[in-house]
Amino acid sequence: MVSEGYKMTYFGEQSEQDKGNKAIGANIPLMFGLIYVTLLFLFPKYYRKPVLIMAMLPLIFIGVVLGLLVFGKSPDFFAMLGLLGLIGMNIKNAIVLVDEIGLQLNSGLASVNAVVEATKIRIVPVTMASGTTILGMLPLLGDAMFAGMAATIMGGLFVSTILTIFVLPVTYCIFFKIKSE
Repeated sequence: MVSEGYKMTYFGEQSEQDKGNKAIGANIPLMFGLIYVTLLFLFPKYYRKPVLIMAMLPLIFIGVVLGLLVFGKSPDFFAMLGLLGLIGMNIKNAIVLVDEIGLQLNSGLASVNAVVEATKIRIVPVTMASGTTILGMLPLLGDAMFAGMAATIMGGLFVSTILTIFVLPVTYCIFFKIKSE
């Protein structure tokens, strides 16, 4: 029983983690808005390319959930920070592929051939960059503080890389109404 004029509160790591997660959550709409505006500057003549790139983002959650489940980690504060970094890595991979498709189209290739050729050209750089990041996260899996972040990045990047290579070209063809001749 607490005396009159006093109150009892519980505090510690969990409350600080909750504050941090709320701060991250409050700024996520701003982050997505800034990413979209940046993509508009990168692709000034096309509003659909930034939309296409942003449409790939929800797919990373498949890998995030899978990574957390496979490695038995919980979605803590550091896992959420890893998710923010993962969003940036996924957008970078998508930009690289979409930009290469544009370069192939500008070189005179037919639309379907440009998409296929761009995917073949960028498959190695995209997978190597993702693979080195995934392997770089391995030592953190045993760490008490950063294990959730490592699992988030590893699972999310693994799945998003596969989806970037296979789903993004198909989605590009759908967005731009590209059909095989």
